[in-house]
Amino acid sequence: MLSLYSKSYILVVDMNDSNVRLDYDNLPKELQDVIEPASDVTEKEMSISFDGKQFLVRFPKDIAKAIGVKKGDRIKIRVELPSPKTNQQEKIEITYVRSEKGD
Repeated sequence: MLSLYSKSYILVVDMNDSNVRLDYDNLPKELQDVIEPASDVTEKEMSISFDGKQFLVRFPKDIAKAIGVKKGDRIKIRVELPSPKTNQQEKIEITYVRSEKGD
């Protein structure tokens, strides 16, 4: 629980409630100066399927909407395998690449 006192304003936020959303634009200027807006994070697990020729990943609509996916966009996947006989983990980097034109 976080309590913030500034002049005559008291803001109490339950930090365990992930559904708390503040309208920062309507907060008094004194509070806007000390409270940083939280980033909006969307996270989902996606399953990988196989159609006999290639592996497929389907994006849920909310993920596609959040990143603005459109036909023709691409995903670049980089895999770095560890050296043999080491305890290192493989590194996987996925980058979303917007197409120059929309189809």
